[in-house]
Amino acid sequence: MTFDNYTIVITGLGGQGLIRLLQILGNALVNQGYKVITSETHGLSQRGGKVTCFLRFGNKLKAPIPMIGSADMIIALEESSIIDVLKYAKIDKTTKLIISTYENHNIGKEYPSLDYLLKILYENSDYIYFIPTMEMAVKHTNNLKTMNIVILGYILRFLPLKHSIIEESIKQNFSGEALEMNLNAFNEAFNL
Repeated sequence: MTFDNYTIVITGLGGQGLIRLLQILGNALVNQGYKVITSETHGLSQRGGKVTCFLRFGNKLKAPIPMIGSADMIIALEESSIIDVLKYAKIDKTTKLIISTYENHNIGKEYPSLDYLLKILYENSDYIYFIPTMEMAVKHTNNLKTMNIVILGYILRFLPLKHSIIEESIKQNFSGEALEMNLNAFNEAFNL
């Protein structure tokens, strides 16, 4: 796999740390020597509102927001939020779908069934990974705010990044007890 023009779409809810995840990952890729472009579309979202971020890296980048059908990886920090961004999945079904099993059931809104979710996911990709982010965050840090770092630790296996460079980027974004928690979450997910 070449990393001349690699596209990642990150989706979830406001307050889940998507922008922080984008910053940590982007900084690590720059430190690894890649050109990086990031953008986000959160508009009027608020805590709990829909957020979508884009990260593109490589040596042949052209635009910050990817074309429909061009994502190499889609990350969903809330399980059902992936439905709205599947339009970015490649038509050849090679996009990696990394999905947190965290579910946010809003009162008055019907949550998609697992059968429906699996059907639509398998229509769009042959590479689907469910990550128990909430369970791991609670078990290893007792703090749900580390769910985004759990995802980061898991996706490292698919990216051309050194473990130490991601750790350094995490250290640039956290300090004290928060740093210790996030490094623990990152390492546990890396070993998942």
